[in-house]
Amino acid sequence: MPLSLVDIILVIGMSQGLFLALAIQLLPNKNKKANRTLSIILLIASLTLFVRAVPFIITGNIKLGIIADTTIYIFGPLLYSYIRQLTFNEKPAFRLNWYHYTPIFLNIIYFIWSLFYSVTELNELIKLGKLNIMFFIVELGGLLSIAFYWIQSFLILKKFKQIQKNQLSFNQNIIRYLTFVLSALAFFLILWLLTFVCLYSFGYYSNYINYTTMWLSAPVFIYFIGFFSLTQPNIFRLPLENKLAAKKTIVRLKPEEIELLKNRLNELITEDNIHTTPHLSLKSLSEALNTSSNNLSWLLNQVYKKTFYEYINHFRIEDFLQKIQENQHQSKTLLAIAMDSGFNSKSTFNKAFKAIMNDTPSNYIKQNL
Repeated sequence: MPLSLVDIILVIGMSQGLFLALAIQLLPNKNKKANRTLSIILLIASLTLFVRAVPFIITGNIKLGIIADTTIYIFGPLLYSYIRQLTFNEKPAFRLNWYHYTPIFLNIIYFIWSLFYSVTELNELIKLGKLNIMFFIVELGGLLSIAFYWIQSFLILKKFKQIQKNQLSFNQNIIRYLTFVLSALAFFLILWLLTFVCLYSFGYYSNYINYTTMWLSAPVFIYFIGFFSLTQPNIFRLPLENKLAAKKTIVRLKPEEIELLKNRLNELITEDNIHTTPHLSLKSLSEALNTSSNNLSWLLNQVYKKTFYEYINHFRIEDFLQKIQENQHQSKTLLAIAMDSGFNSKSTFNKAFKAIMNDTPSNYIKQNL
């Protein structure tokens, strides 16, 4: 039987997954635990694409389709684990409890049940509509599973953004990458939900957007996620705050300790210009102050009423405006001046400037100079 376009796409996606799964494991000095989880996702996706392609190429064995559907319930938990391991440095290391994988075992039981029937007998049951309820349960379960872990992944990314403001003075590309991944996944979930409702509520089956074409999105995720992992810079993984500890506001420093720390901090800013260090983090600044990260974070949040991100970028904007007053923009680009002031990217600079000055850099200069 000749290969169709669907078969070709599935095979290409499978090949990409196998290559990337191996290549990711060879990356030096990267988050090995997250990359190990990603490699498992890629290998499972490749196996799924292969099983999906084989029925078209060989015999259309429904049993292969049943076992392939098991990966629906694997994808969600592993994606959530990957995102959490990629963004947070937890001790002990994060692991999902066994009950997250219960749907997988249930679908395997369904597969074992199918082994008691021949392919001909199963096809006859399908024609008679006696497996419709199982198809409904499997697909609904897959939708709910991926939707649940999408929500969990969204919440962990939101938490990462919040904590990043207290830990780093710059934005990481990881946020844009994960936002794209979750947005794309949400798009496919919505399409999948629409096809599910149309099929089981109205009996309408689309030849273009259906359960099979949803699987064609897998090669896209395989390529994009794997490619990012091969090219990403080192990510500043952040500690995940304890929920109970986060609710308590403890006075960590005595008045004399506060004044001493404020004076040291002011000296580092005004005399050493430490804020112009592009990848300045709460940890590195606390080490320069000879104090703990918790003490510095408490000082910024409770005394200055600012996050670390807001505090440092305030001085960077001041430094930028001082350079503008000195007419450095006549010989340098605004981005070059921003980089000299400590910003590490155009997007971080524009976002910080807009938040502090309530205007864009170019418009501000036109209005005030």
